[in-house]
Amino acid sequence: MRRFLLGLILGTAGSGITWAATEHPTWTAVIGITVAVLVWFGEFILDDLT
Repeated sequence: MRRFLLGLILGTAGSGITWAATEHPTWTAVIGITVAVLVWFGEFILDDLT
């Protein structure tokens, strides 16, 4: 649950920063979703790399 909330918060923060810099809805969505997914699945990705 903690990882989900952290991904949600960081994804929202990334989207907010992207929106402030570009005001482009596609980039905003891509960055927000990418950050959230990387946080949610980061443990599995790192385990596969080692």
